Amino acid sequence: MTTNLIIDIGNSTTKYAVMTERDLIRVEKSDLPSLAVVENLLREYPATKASIIAASGRETSEICDFLSARLKRAIKFDSTTPTPLRNMYKSPETLGLDRLAGAIGANLFFPGENLLLFSFGTALTIDFVADNRYLGGNISPGLQLRFRALHEFTAKLPLCAPPLTCTPARGGTTSEAIESGVLIGMISEVRYYIDNYKGYKAIFSGGDASYFAGKIKVPIFVFSNSVLYGLNEVLKYNIFNNM
Repeated sequence: MTTNLIIDIGNSTTKYAVMTERDLIRVEKSDLPSLAVVENLLREYPATKASIIAASGRETSEICDFLSARLKRAIKFDSTTPTPLRNMYKSPETLGLDRLAGAIGANLFFPGENLLLFSFGTALTIDFVADNRYLGGNISPGLQLRFRALHEFTAKLPLCAPPLTCTPARGGTTSEAIESGVLIGMISEVRYYIDNYKGYKAIFSGGDASYFAGKIKVPIFVFSNSVLYGLNEVLKYNIFNNM
């Protein structure tokens, strides 16, 4: 069975996926891009014939050169790469590749529907898809970044973390005040979009997606690997269109 190697290099984590035309077989993670991980996956999956790599501003030339020499097709995803979803962003060269790939992955599983995509990572991104078009969206600080900002840019506020139990509506201590303020603010932000775009299907992805899925009591879909599926679709689209 022929497989593809998908590499998503994010701000804090690099994901490597081995995929068939449609299915996700295996996922590996590392803090930094690792040629050793790539070499190991190609040894374990010798039927891998193509790859795609998406990087958020990190140096990837060593991995790209290695893949180009080893595989029949190796693509470095950028703003000029043709995609199956029409990109309506006014400055495509500045668009985060993970945002576009996530939209393509979600559109694969929910074709023909209006989609409201929330990715809970270093940043909280909100993106819109309709009529097979990526329409753009918004960006704000993610969960951990909000906690870190309050700690690092003030003199006395402690570094807090998301509470495992229910968050009080009104904090009784400084730690509770930070936890409640961050979470209520972020939940309210997400609810604003859901309440104002009722014709859109809400989809959560990213590292904190499951955490928020249990706190926002509206119909949503959690699709943690939407970026990997989207990158696989971009790879297939370019292979097919250049046959």
